[in-house]
Amino acid sequence: MKHSLSLLSVFLLFCTTQSFAQLDEKSDYEIQQSFKAEYEEFQEKIDTVSISDSARAITEDIEAFDETYSPHEELLDKALYPNTYEQQIAELRKASESTANRLAKMEEQDEQLTTLEIRLLAYQEHVHQLTQQADSLKKAMEESIQSERQLSGMVQNYRQNLEERDELILAFIDSTVVAYEQMDLEALAQLEELNKKRRLDDNGDVLTLLRDISAENVNILEENTSRLYLEDYMRMYEVQQRFDRMWSQLGDKITEVYGGDNAETLSQEVNNNLQEWEQLLQENTLASMQDSLREKGINIDGLNNKSEFYASLNSYLDSAIQRSKEGASQTDYEHYRSFQDFWNPIERRWSSNFVNADFMTDDQMMTISEKTDTWSRHAEPESNTMLYLFIGTGIIALILGGFLIREKRSKKG
Repeated sequence: MKHSLSLLSVFLLFCTTQSFAQLDEKSDYEIQQSFKAEYEEFQEKIDTVSISDSARAITEDIEAFDETYSPHEELLDKALYPNTYEQQIAELRKASESTANRLAKMEEQDEQLTTLEIRLLAYQEHVHQLTQQADSLKKAMEESIQSERQLSGMVQNYRQNLEERDELILAFIDSTVVAYEQMDLEALAQLEELNKKRRLDDNGDVLTLLRDISAENVNILEENTSRLYLEDYMRMYEVQQRFDRMWSQLGDKITEVYGGDNAETLSQEVNNNLQEWEQLLQENTLASMQDSLREKGINIDGLNNKSEFYASLNSYLDSAIQRSKEGASQTDYEHYRSFQDFWNPIERRWSSNFVNADFMTDDQMMTISEKTDTWSRHAEPESNTMLYLFIGTGIIALILGGFLIREKRSKKG
């Protein structure tokens, strides 16, 4: 048995030796042709690979390929002239690494898009729920025959619903900006080409949601002028301005990413909605401020025009200050208090909104605040205390004089 195993070992050794001998005996021409054929196979693999891990594996195979042919470098330099063996291997490594990096980036983009789509669905559902709640509240208010107190509570709930919706939209805007700023359009295009299909569905995508959000805000402003107040419009300005900045920055990129036959149409609808949204906000805000002042007995001409807003307030304050200097009345003082109640929240809470919305500049805001302070120093009527003291003193003097006269008369009697 041992003798048989020994003979088998000798035979295997002989076969292996013969194989190496045949490799060593390969002609120079065969070595050159074999190198070129395998080199072309690597190039084809690099051009067609679709997974980054596979591309990394090709890089490892290239190292083995180099180990096999590097002993024949001088021979291959002749066949590859004017290139060299070293140059060819370096180019192969570079192409393989570049492809692996590109595929890894594309796969990362794919993951980001998947995450964005999942997040988008959540936003769509939440916005839809809040919109349905708002519509139900609005319908209930329109049909309501309840007491004024109950109706006021419904209006408050409606406004709270809109505030929650605005907060959600701001979160969505921030999320969208972060997601799209990190996206590489070239990698996305390559990903779509690789998959031979449009990566994102044209229905329910972020472009459609942006169109719907902007359209819904236009609708809210058109139908709720009697239920909204200045603080609502100021909050809505923040949403509109952030939305507009996001769209100006990323609108083209979002349109290109989502593509589709209706992408340009949807993009134009967003543009149109944004213009109408801003216009309605301006009109409703001005009307709300004017109504608020009129309820307090203050009439200021020109508040229905944004371009005349500052000039109208400035002119009104100049006149009010002048009247107060000449002789303030109780009515003037009440007007001052009403104007102060109107201006203080604008100055303290919404100054940036007013500036961003082009109602006034920072310097103009400061001028109105300074003139309001000037008015405060002259608005209160002069105190009548001294007059009352003088009259009281006179009455006391008359009374005392009367007692003295009576006493003198009684003594004479």
